[in-house]
Amino acid sequence: MKGGIILATKRLEMIFKNQMGTTTKIAVDNARADLTQEEVQTAMQAIIDKNIFETNKGELAGIDSARIVTTDIEEIVL
Repeated sequence: MKGGIILATKRLEMIFKNQMGTTTKIAVDNARADLTQEEVQTAMQAIIDKNIFETNKGELAGIDSARIVTTDIEEIVL
């Protein structure tokens, strides 16, 4: 017997270019459903400007892309 959806979450994935030319992803769980392109772009640029993260491929150097990933978990009653 199927149950109902017990959890629906949204995760913001911000993908950056790093100094070596590859990409690095930073994910933020429980993202607001009403995030705008401008808010995400501003946040990503602030992360780059403040240089607060460094990867094994060097510092974050630019914005590649961003996306919202929605996950629904449905419990199956056994």
